Amino acid sequence: MSSVQLSREILEARDVVVDRESVAQRLEQYRDVIPSDNPALIVGKERDGAPPAEPSVPEVAAEDLTADTLRAAMADHGALIVRNIFSKAETDTLIHAIDSILDACDSPRKVRKRLATTYYNPPGNLESIMPNKRKELANLRLFNGIAGAAMCVEASSIAEALLQLFEAHGLKKLIGEYLGEPPCLSVKKWVLRRNAPTKVAPGWHQDGAFMGTDINTLNMWVPLTTCGGETGAPGMDVIPQRLYNIASAEGADFYWSVSDERIRSGAFNCLPLAPVFNAGDAFFFDHFYLHRTQYREDFTKLRYAVESWFFGTTTFPKSQIPIAW
Repeated sequence: MSSVQLSREILEARDVVVDRESVAQRLEQYRDVIPSDNPALIVGKERDGAPPAEPSVPEVAAEDLTADTLRAAMADHGALIVRNIFSKAETDTLIHAIDSILDACDSPRKVRKRLATTYYNPPGNLESIMPNKRKELANLRLFNGIAGAAMCVEASSIAEALLQLFEAHGLKKLIGEYLGEPPCLSVKKWVLRRNAPTKVAPGWHQDGAFMGTDINTLNMWVPLTTCGGETGAPGMDVIPQRLYNIASAEGADFYWSVSDERIRSGAFNCLPLAPVFNAGDAFFFDHFYLHRTQYREDFTKLRYAVESWFFGTTTFPKSQIPIAW
């Protein structure tokens, strides 16, 4: 892995016009591309051999991460924690970037249109790439704003810097080897997050419930603050089990969610876990992994994170708006 550093000075020295055009071109590469109608799927319908005796969330150090290690963990457990991929300098820089982007996204529209900065510079074709154009983009922005989040492409310079950072750490090659083809990302699911503890228990869910299942995916969730367990900041509650199908939504609040009652019913072969994450870890899982934002009534701290969903270049969900890497 590279020892590359990312700093506020480096970010703010970027050419925002060049970055904006680059992100626009990445979007255009997928405007008319349709995914394969007969994809070779990574996750099969049935497991070969016995499942692991002890459900767990496996961990490796960043220097020990390989495509084979990732592949084995995903096949057996559905997830992998990679410890300390990103440095403190990088995570601190990204925390500042998230605060700046969310502040810019909260600004009045007339101000946002006048200013093009490192922290707010969406590509000009972002609205037109959406199936429902202005309405869909407005709804996404409203939803993210309520959730304390923003799409990475709202700040083209941050999006470009992240792609370069990921590649410098060897992640483009690794993810491509795992997916079996070059990766792309999702505009809707490539998100910067600043989450306060919620007063209401979030819903358990699998992202495949709304993205579809005939796809190859890998989510890389990077906490920028220590979180999870008893740290006081929400991490993730997870069902540490390789799943092959979408769980029933019976009794849940939404068609894409799973009820607490079902989690407690013994429908799965294990109880939930709440891993502790370091700032700069990477948590990999796919669209079948059952999880939720961790919920505890006594949590008080903010949690910052970058969430990046990757797909194969022929096995992506079109509705999630693929963007080239």
